[in-house]
Amino acid sequence: MSSLLFWNCRGVRKKEAALYLKEVVRDQDIFFVGPMETNMTGIDRKDVDGLTGKDWQYFHFPVVGLSGGILVLWNKKVVTFVVKETSSQIIVGGLFIPNLGLWKVVTVYGRRCCKERESLWSQLGSCMENYIPSIICGDFNCVLNKEEKRGGKRFLFSKGPRDMKCFMMNFDFNYVGNIGPRFTWCNNKEGASQIWERLDRCILNSATLQKLPVAVTRHLARVASDHIPIAFKIDEKVCPKSKTIKFEDTSRSYPAAKSIVYHSWKKNDFGDEVMILQRKISRTLKALFFWSRNKCKDLNMLKEELKKEILAL
Repeated sequence: MSSLLFWNCRGVRKKEAALYLKEVVRDQDIFFVGPMETNMTGIDRKDVDGLTGKDWQYFHFPVVGLSGGILVLWNKKVVTFVVKETSSQIIVGGLFIPNLGLWKVVTVYGRRCCKERESLWSQLGSCMENYIPSIICGDFNCVLNKEEKRGGKRFLFSKGPRDMKCFMMNFDFNYVGNIGPRFTWCNNKEGASQIWERLDRCILNSATLQKLPVAVTRHLARVASDHIPIAFKIDEKVCPKSKTIKFEDTSRSYPAAKSIVYHSWKKNDFGDEVMILQRKISRTLKALFFWSRNKCKDLNMLKEELKKEILAL
């Protein structure tokens, strides 16, 4: 099952954020990523290769002032994405998914001030079309009811949540259920000063729900940011599995890997030099792959247990 991922990473160049993003993209089978609050004035090919890989295209709206910035990345081998409209609060585009057709995808980074968010609802309203399946996801910086807040000041149904509710009602957008933690943001304080809120969410129009009647979002572990990543699952698997076997850097940390390389490489081969080299490389990589899969099984199990502990905390 393939997914779209949206995350307020609070700085996309942070080493911890980049490593976690790369892991989530792999584990959740992600083909589209919308990181918010990149805190970057510009991004280049080298940055993108470090985040998601060489098969990914990107578009970046730079930071305005001291914070902000929205980045969208998509796997060009799997989907096509065309940017239609941008601002400091949204990137709107058409996402073509094989077997599923054209979708409108909006990555949102709403301003904290509800007055400044007025332009967000106006811009969203001007580009919505009821007949096109549409997904709006990101950090809205808005709590809609008292159940979405714990700690801090008492929730009031003020202008901010009223404006968002009004937009959802007027343009037929609905909130769908989620798996994982209820709150998506924490101020990282302890005791009576701790605040939890649901600032991040996905909302879908009726055309999307008709295509995906069991649509669900997954709230992932909160790591490297005070916001959690949100994965939106697509029912059909659209990302083809790569048949390429690659050498993993972690293999070098095991003495046994050197022995595997030595014994695989010293076997005699016949033919021209190019064919001999190709067979040696292929045989060595396959041997390392199967050894690594068995050796790292315990490490993967440990990683999954640690993720469960993080979610429980």
